[in-house]
Amino acid sequence: MPNTIFPEKVKRISKEGQEQVLAGYVLDSILIKRKPKDAIVLMGITEKDLFPLPEWNYVFGLASYEDGVGVASIYRFADGQLTDSNFNKSLLRLIKISSHEIGHMFGISHCLNANCVMNGTNSLSETDYHLARACSLCQRKLNSSIHYDNKKRLLELKNFFEKQHLNTELSLSQQDLNLVQ
Repeated sequence: MPNTIFPEKVKRISKEGQEQVLAGYVLDSILIKRKPKDAIVLMGITEKDLFPLPEWNYVFGLASYEDGVGVASIYRFADGQLTDSNFNKSLLRLIKISSHEIGHMFGISHCLNANCVMNGTNSLSETDYHLARACSLCQRKLNSSIHYDNKKRLLELKNFFEKQHLNTELSLSQQDLNLVQ
């Protein structure tokens, strides 16, 4: 969708000088209205920087458990410009933030496990430190919310990570797969 969908009243210029959009507006006025009736969750991605409240600087993403909608911003992931050399790093950041927000949509709160994708992040260095996967406890929480075939999920993740050359995540998904086989 074009950025003209954001009215002036939900935009601001940050202290850093870039235009930002109120994240709650994206959830409440855009995504909820476009969420298909048969969808469990709907995740939006925007190129615009997001802020959740006037007193906050920015947020990488935001989700609503009640409404099953979430949004992530790619604005900060590529240090201002997406290139071939930073594409995979930006993609992995998007996967981590989106997975975190989707976890919230399924009722999972922040996790104390430092490597878990459900542990919150306040900086790109924290995001980069986390893995693109939930810890075993958060996996159990997710599986109690939506039942899925874990072996099939791990195979699909492994194939995706392999295709995208995300080697650390590929290795971890292979280790997980070895445990369930």
